[in-house]
Amino acid sequence: MGRGRVKITDLAKELGVSASTVSRALSNGGRISEETKKKVIELANKWGYKPNPFAISLLKKQSRTIGLILPEFTHHYFTKVLNGVNQVVNEEGYHLFIVTHEGSMEKEQKATAMLNSMRVDGIIASYARGTTDFEHYLDLIEDDVPIVFLDRSCEDLDTSYVITDDFPGCIESIDHLVKSGNSKIIHISGPDNLSTSFTRMTGYREGLRKNSLSVNEKFILNSEDRDWKKKFKSLVLSGEVDAVHCFNDYVAYDAIQVLKDMDRQVPQDVSVIGFADEPVATYMSPQLSTVMQPAEEMGRRAAEILLWHIRNKDSSQLFCEQLPTNLILRESTQQISKKTNLKSVVKILKSAG
Repeated sequence: MGRGRVKITDLAKELGVSASTVSRALSNGGRISEETKKKVIELANKWGYKPNPFAISLLKKQSRTIGLILPEFTHHYFTKVLNGVNQVVNEEGYHLFIVTHEGSMEKEQKATAMLNSMRVDGIIASYARGTTDFEHYLDLIEDDVPIVFLDRSCEDLDTSYVITDDFPGCIESIDHLVKSGNSKIIHISGPDNLSTSFTRMTGYREGLRKNSLSVNEKFILNSEDRDWKKKFKSLVLSGEVDAVHCFNDYVAYDAIQVLKDMDRQVPQDVSVIGFADEPVATYMSPQLSTVMQPAEEMGRRAAEILLWHIRNKDSSQLFCEQLPTNLILRESTQQISKKTNLKSVVKILKSAG
């Protein structure tokens, strides 16, 4: 066929299945139908597929090293994640190689290639906001390098992941905003391709629906849009905003700065809720109400799962775990009282009618 060394990803694309499915078929693993297994083996023989010798050597000899791919270290959240991972890795006698991609898919691709060339026993990764193609992770799967995604999941790959259960946390945020007298609530979202952005957006929408409030699409702004602050200011000036639900604490900080520049009082004029419970949430004034994510626990759990995969490479079992969040109320939102509850009921009736 005029091709170079045939890879598992080549077979997967031709058959329209995942690389992990092809890998399991070739190794006679479970969770695959006999029909699919037969098709994979026939195509592999036809194309002259030969297993990667480096992958075979990895199965026989471990390097006792683990790769960790993070977006950055500037956010305290990922520092806590690192602490959790490092605790488990040290306890189990492994060494940790840490790289960052700074939101760039190209840097992430180079990071996975470098870690694979170093023959790490497994990789924990929080993929980049700019990542739209996951073939570099498929290459790792082909080489039998276990992967555990952290803080974000990927529907395109059969891998384990550990995330926080953001959906109910967002609903709880909206519940509090409504019960404390707000009904004109906007959402400032994160990067479009991140699973966390989608989940928090969905939680915002469901929170409104649960409280009998309709979703107004112009009330949804994207923090990646250069003009989001201008659009936000316009909505505030028109009197259409009494609360802001933000993708993370840094977006919430920016929103509060815009409100201060407009001489709007937080929370008297506009309430604001963030997400993650970064240190900035307590350092800023007013202190920020936010949804706390157990970052360190998530790091520990991701490392524990990865080590399980390293020790059980013949198993097809996957772990898809969601850790609970916790709403932390501070000064940027109104307190719930009988008066504000009555006020919220009136607002809901007006918006519904």
